[in-house]
Amino acid sequence: MERERTQIREQLARDAGAASAKALAGWVDKVRAKIRSNIVMPPDIKGNPEAIFDVVQLPSGDVLTATLRKSSGHGAYDRAVENAIRKSSPLPRPDRAELFVRQLELKFRPLD
Repeated sequence: MERERTQIREQLARDAGAASAKALAGWVDKVRAKIRSNIVMPPDIKGNPEAIFDVVQLPSGDVLTATLRKSSGHGAYDRAVENAIRKSSPLPRPDRAELFVRQLELKFRPLD
């Protein structure tokens, strides 16, 4: 009987974790969508290079910093993404406050 209770508790914990991960991913998608809508694409970009930014925000969604972690190799695209991040402040807030993450790692590719 105790073993069954333990298994049920473990399954409930896994289900709750999966639901939180899904909600967190949905929120990050909203953040990326808002930023993407503000990117002014450089005309001479080739391929689908990836830029990675570390974004630090307040619980209000106001962006404190946007730091380039990995360049796309195309300086104008990197700057366009950084400008879009700043222009997108305040970022969307999560539906549930406990999902808030102060620092986000955000990846951007022109064709995504």
